[in-house]
Amino acid sequence: MIFMFENLIWMLAIMALTAVSGILLLKNTPKKRLIILLAELALILRFVFIFIAYSNGTEYSGTDGLIYHQIAKDIAAQLKSGVPLWNVEYEYSWYTVLMGIQYAIFGVNRYAASFVNSFISILTGFLLMKIALGMNYSHKKSSLIGLVYLFFPSMIVWTGDTRKESMIFFLIMLIWYITLKVLKEKSPSIRKNVLAIAAVCLLMWLCTLLRIYMIYTLGIGLVACLMLYYFKRRQRLHLLFLFAVVITCIVVTFTTVRLNFRDYHALSIDATKSGDEDLEHEFDSIFSTILEKDIPDAINGFLTKPHLDEVPLITDIAANPPAILIVRLEMVFWYVCLIIAVFGVMYALINMDPYSIGLLFFIVAYGMINALICEEVPDTYYRYRATIIAPLLLFADYKLLINKLKALLLRRDSLESIRRLKK
Repeated sequence: MIFMFENLIWMLAIMALTAVSGILLLKNTPKKRLIILLAELALILRFVFIFIAYSNGTEYSGTDGLIYHQIAKDIAAQLKSGVPLWNVEYEYSWYTVLMGIQYAIFGVNRYAASFVNSFISILTGFLLMKIALGMNYSHKKSSLIGLVYLFFPSMIVWTGDTRKESMIFFLIMLIWYITLKVLKEKSPSIRKNVLAIAAVCLLMWLCTLLRIYMIYTLGIGLVACLMLYYFKRRQRLHLLFLFAVVITCIVVTFTTVRLNFRDYHALSIDATKSGDEDLEHEFDSIFSTILEKDIPDAINGFLTKPHLDEVPLITDIAANPPAILIVRLEMVFWYVCLIIAVFGVMYALINMDPYSIGLLFFIVAYGMINALICEEVPDTYYRYRATIIAPLLLFADYKLLINKLKALLLRRDSLESIRRLKK
């Protein structure tokens, strides 16, 4: 009874924080109250999923989420025994340290950790709306993009557990949000922009500590964006930002990536090839794994799997007809989004919008890396692809391209009419 009351307090506190965050982040947004109410509904759906997922006990449910929970308990024990935070021993990623701090302060409660993850996911949806508005989308379209993201079934699953996905998705959107703020600032403050650039570089490093190759996916996207902005505007700020990102990529590569590469569990390195050999041999192992792959098939798998007939084979939802139906419906919706996004990509390329092209480079870089290195298993593709759902939704609009083509055709007709009149 006491445990249920504690969880109820946590849920009410998280819902209150969601409302406050919505009020602060969605200033001057039409129908703000309705959006916040829908965000609360998305939060409640995550709560429901959490209770279903942990119905057999928090010490037995889940894979990675369970591992992180166990490590966080050990971190909490270290902190309570007097070990300083900077001397805490932990595995996998700093996300487990955050959980450990929460457990040390509020007590071990995996439900509460999942509630916090759910709140972070809602913040990601709010940031996505803000980014869409910054890209000059209408309030209606921006709200729809954010809400679609919040109600995506797989988003509820990946962010309603004690996995690190919720934090990764949030940091990625925060990086692109801060970048957009710097680039769109009408009255730039040197001090403010320098702090923002420093924040982006710091967040890139933190992302890399969560998923080792993120420095390259983010770096490629940001470099493309900033180079195009510099060639278009010729402002020193964009050049400074570009240099800061490039330097961050180099420094993080020779520090964080090299130090953490050998023990990185998500890379599909053949143990018989790598063993206890040096870093060069491990790189050779990855390259040989990539060369052995059917690259077009791997890219197709990353973008489209699990196929509808493969959904019942996913271990976590096998023999669960409602879950299988939901995932199948989501996959159909995902295929539609992919098709529509092609039009959005074409519009971005025709319009030569630096920010949109930067996002596109990020999506392509992330997709290529995962298609080449991760396991060729539908479950794995399904989970790792979740990272590009938010940025891809920003391209899912066919009307932009159609309106652009109409404008170009009308302009061409107008120019021809003018020439005829002159003759």
